[in-house]
Amino acid sequence: MVMEIASKDNTTPYKIIKLINGEDIFCKILQEYTDAVVVECPMSINRHQVMDTADTVVEHTGLQRWINFTHDTSFVIDKQKIIGFGNLAPEVVVYYKMVSKKIKMEEDGETGNLEHDALVKQMQENVAKLEKLMEGNDIDVDDNDEKITHVQPNKTLH
Repeated sequence: MVMEIASKDNTTPYKIIKLINGEDIFCKILQEYTDAVVVECPMSINRHQVMDTADTVVEHTGLQRWINFTHDTSFVIDKQKIIGFGNLAPEVVVYYKMVSKKIKMEEDGETGNLEHDALVKQMQENVAKLEKLMEGNDIDVDDNDEKITHVQPNKTLH
């Protein structure tokens, strides 16, 4: 059975996807294949509780990047990792678009905060200078002892 997430019957590309690990992802479907889905700007749900008054706890819900430490905006999700999916409610689509637009602006280095944008631009220039300095300093490591590897410890769980 082939799962069609972005079928012709669905009028919106904005979906919530439930993964087998329990995560819920808000995203826009860009492309669908028989075994995978390409999504744009996937967001995970962030919930935290705050004491509103001395005896009242309020849960705040927000969106955060699904995968951090990257400037990529589109990702491939294997369909075997998906339990289910559904269309995002219209009011959630508006919120998702607002948050994803803000993230894209931050990626471009333009947040509207002049001081922040200037610092980001300076950082990007410094990284470019560093990359230029490091160009000719590539180190080839042929000795296996000097390579960084990760070896799983041999432990038996009882």
